[in-house]
Amino acid sequence: MKFVILAGGSGTRLWPLSRRTFPKQFLKLNENKSLLQKTIERFLKISNFEDIIIMTNKDYKFLVFAELKNSGFNIPEKNIVLEPDIRNIAPAIALVVNYSFLTEEACS
Repeated sequence: MKFVILAGGSGTRLWPLSRRTFPKQFLKLNENKSLLQKTIERFLKISNFEDIIIMTNKDYKFLVFAELKNSGFNIPEKNIVLEPDIRNIAPAIALVVNYSFLTEEACS
């Protein structure tokens, strides 16, 4: 089973805390961990790094990699899927399903 984290939001839901350049998934609200880090920790209780896929926008690529590095999470780079533009959830899900299908086919 694969676990998908949608982390490509546009930063408008928690304004003024989140911004287009620093959306809510990177905010550290209650602890010294971002929402993205806390989500990965929850998934790691029932899965492993190989089964976690992070879908994000190309603009947030380096923020995601920094979060992973700072947390010591060893999610494979191939499991970071970059959407070319910020869209709604449906196109993001379609892209990650297509990615998952193609990578599973390649592994078979």
